[in-house]
Amino acid sequence: MARRIRFRDIYFIENESDASIIETLLEERHIHCMVHGAAPIALFDARSGERRIAVEEEMYHAAREVIADAITRGIISKRGRFCD
Repeated sequence: MARRIRFRDIYFIENESDASIIETLLEERHIHCMVHGAAPIALFDARSGERRIAVEEEMYHAAREVIADAITRGIISKRGRFCD
């Protein structure tokens, strides 16, 4: 029986370069992620060009630490935001 993989949104960011860096950092730590295009949080809050990053649910906390560390170290900008 196949295991169902559940992804959870973790981070929103407009900068495509930062999204790519986050994707690379997560993959280096064997954290699978998906990066999607514009992701409206609500109908009144749609943002063009925004990237949504989602990770496997069980890796959420580890991924959050990777992203927070990248922000602290200046590897990515502070312009993004965590989903929760």
